Amino acid sequence: MRRRLAVVVAFAALMLMPSTAFADQPVIGTVAPTSGPTTGGTLVTITGSGFVNGASVVFGNAYSPLVTVVSPTQIVATTPVGSGVGNVTVINPDGTAATTSYPFTFTNGTSPVSITGLSQVTGSAGTATVYITGTGFLPNPSVTIGGITVTSVGLVSSTLIAAVVPTGTSLATATVLNTDGTSASFSGGPTTNPSAQPIVSSVSPSTGSPSGGTVVTITGSGFVPGATVLFGGQPATNVVVVGMTSITAVTPASTAGPVTVLVSNAAGSVGGLNSAFTYTLTAPVLSAIAPSTGFTGGGTAVTLTGTGFTPGATVTFGGLAASNVSVVSSTQIVATTPPGTVGSAVVLVTNPGGLISGLASGFTYSATSTVPPTPPASTGGALSVASVSPSSGPVGVATLVTITGQGFLPGAIVTMGGLPATSVTVISGTQILAAAPTGATAGSVSVVVTNAGGVGAVLPNGYTFTTPGSSTPAPSGGGALTPGSSGLFVFRGGSNVALVTASGCAPGRLVLWATDPKGQWVGYIPTAPAVINLSWDALFPSGIPAGTPIYARCT
Repeated sequence: MRRRLAVVVAFAALMLMPSTAFADQPVIGTVAPTSGPTTGGTLVTITGSGFVNGASVVFGNAYSPLVTVVSPTQIVATTPVGSGVGNVTVINPDGTAATTSYPFTFTNGTSPVSITGLSQVTGSAGTATVYITGTGFLPNPSVTIGGITVTSVGLVSSTLIAAVVPTGTSLATATVLNTDGTSASFSGGPTTNPSAQPIVSSVSPSTGSPSGGTVVTITGSGFVPGATVLFGGQPATNVVVVGMTSITAVTPASTAGPVTVLVSNAAGSVGGLNSAFTYTLTAPVLSAIAPSTGFTGGGTAVTLTGTGFTPGATVTFGGLAASNVSVVSSTQIVATTPPGTVGSAVVLVTNPGGLISGLASGFTYSATSTVPPTPPASTGGALSVASVSPSSGPVGVATLVTITGQGFLPGAIVTMGGLPATSVTVISGTQILAAAPTGATAGSVSVVVTNAGGVGAVLPNGYTFTTPGSSTPAPSGGGALTPGSSGLFVFRGGSNVALVTASGCAPGRLVLWATDPKGQWVGYIPTAPAVINLSWDALFPSGIPAGTPIYARCT
């Protein structure tokens, strides 16, 4: 009863705070058409939610001269004079805004459109889906395949159209006609082998936060290494092809609602499943904070417990933003308090999308400096994070680190100070290799590992971002790897032969990896034929530079 009263009081307090947490947050769903002449005057219909009378619409950097808010879900705006390509933004009178991921293109009467390929997936009940790849596709296109006008057409993105046709329809020709009158034709039939067509059967979990970050497993068939994954036209991250029937990936950000999930193999063949994943807004519930007291100067490391926490959630104490916020799991957040004044402070957790929860007297600031207890090193039962090596690295550099612990699963994601790490590779249940995020600021941060399903573990102050020129651990030339072991070391530089010697492992047992400038892994097998190591040789044509992080495994 006391907790429920605290939440009620918290919401009452919010009404007195200068906050837009309860303001209408506009959300843009579609924009049509997405192109028009540079002279302006095109009527554009914007659908979505949260639109308020008096809203403004911006095309690129130019405001629309005439905006009509038809309803909270629809706006009709006239394009201004403009040029180039720009995002469409809706700004409500209270200052809340939304920007679409589909930009508007100002054209000189023509819109470049082309068809580069066709691929077909056999469906059910006598139908098949034809995926048309190309450029310049606009919303609501007219599509003709094999001389037959297609009635079921879906625009996935400006480069991909999905058209449902009767089984047996000829794929000898295809035509796409945009709403602005531009068109493109294609002949020659399918450009990919139907037997190599990926098929998506299911996605688990099938729901997640609009902020992205949900670890999912995609099951089906025909998946090959190098495949890419799209959720509602947006690329997923950390895509790992586990096998021909399974892929793990991390969802991108999107607006709330169901989306199509597509898998595209390197050869260009595409397979998908409509409404396979639904972005849902989750309401957080904040239950407790530990410790519940701290110094007015801020800096207290706290653990917030509750339910419904989603990646990207923010935390405020007395209206001021907490730092080092890491969503460990759906039930736990770790953060560092900001400075405050003596007395009780309202603590709020806000999920992406604006849903909010809080405690009216969740934290008490004291004028007496105390050393706060350290949050637990791990949560989630068997999952734990024990160490990070190296434990520091300069700001702006994707330092390669090894995270040790237990309970790591394929597809796990890593955040450092709330920012996602890149090139995350789960080596085993006790070891993860990852590159530190480049957008962090100097200071010590928590390192969080989250498995699929939202179970996470945190290592407080597990990594320190240093300013350029700060002292960092001296690099080593390698270590004596014993058979059955693996590890990360920093090479002093030299030839492949010198690298093998530095590893301390016999050449016939050794496999080495390094990352290229894009953060992708490149492998080297000393005893393999030269053709196997072409990518490695292209990465290091004149030897391996000094200071290169190398991951080695001695089988």
